[in-house]
Amino acid sequence: MSESPPLTGIRGFWATHRRLFWMLHSTWALATGIAVVVLAREHYRLVLWVVVFLVLTWASTLYFGGISAPLPALARGAGRKPKERPPKLAHEVTSYITRVMYQETLFFLLPFYAYSTVVHSPNVVFLGLLAGLAVFSCIDLVFDHWLRTKPLFGLLFFAIIAFAALNLLLPLLFGMRLRFATPAAALVAIAAAAPLALRTSPRTGNRGIAPRFVLAAIVLVAVAVRFPALVPPVPIRMQTATFAPSVDRATLAIRDTLRSPASSAAVGGSLAVVVQVFAPLALPALVQLEWTRDGTTIRESRDIEIVAHETGFRVWDAWHPTDGVVPPGAYQVVLRTRGDRVFGVARLQIENP
Repeated sequence: MSESPPLTGIRGFWATHRRLFWMLHSTWALATGIAVVVLAREHYRLVLWVVVFLVLTWASTLYFGGISAPLPALARGAGRKPKERPPKLAHEVTSYITRVMYQETLFFLLPFYAYSTVVHSPNVVFLGLLAGLAVFSCIDLVFDHWLRTKPLFGLLFFAIIAFAALNLLLPLLFGMRLRFATPAAALVAIAAAAPLALRTSPRTGNRGIAPRFVLAAIVLVAVAVRFPALVPPVPIRMQTATFAPSVDRATLAIRDTLRSPASSAAVGGSLAVVVQVFAPLALPALVQLEWTRDGTTIRESRDIEIVAHETGFRVWDAWHPTDGVVPPGAYQVVLRTRGDRVFGVARLQIENP
């Protein structure tokens, strides 16, 4: 049965202008993503919507068997590479919905990870990965092509986003310690992606997907267990840090606040710091403070076990030089949680009077 003229006209119009539409939409997707970054920050209660988006993405991908391999069109002339046919309308709509959920999820997660990331620390790599994936997901034509033609990419893309979302969600929902939440998030993300791998492999005829996915899953678990310093310790972050010659241990009250650059005459024989750490709810955390002077470690505090209130908590430490004099130099206090995960750095420059 031949198509009606209006339907034929619509299909022809779409075939002619499809590329231009998706190029314009990529600009729109990036703009809306930036809006999500601005509007979603500090709204921790909205994190549950990320899980809803991931579940819908998982279900749609599972139902459609992952990403179907494109059907090549016949090319004229010998030696010419087969031309890829545009996806059918049903797949176009499904792919669009999937891409939108990926985009919104990534841009929603970005500010939370940015808050807990410290520049010049290992965890900036993970933030860069999320930001790169967020921008890449807005390039509709390339992103859609990769999802359709590279099943392993689609599986890893889903696993990374699921891991990032669960790494933030598990402490918020269950008050899970960060050192347990990160490995648990990796395992759950892999468990969710495994059915997609099993469903995708037979459909595409690519039997090598499963072994490569297993290898990628092992790498993800290794990062979460053995190298957690690469992942920002969301949702905690450093808010403020105040240096002073001394601090009241009972009330954490300080006098004579030091501002950089500070005079060594104003410091005296000891140097203390009080740090305000943000946590959105009661969350157990273990914190250590490392002092350095001109890049050399001069003190490491004991591990401080804290149960945060809804507004966060304060930690403090003090350095008392053996000769009773705090020399000039560039001082830095690095805040770490278990697994050498940096989430804050405080700096003070002390100069001769």
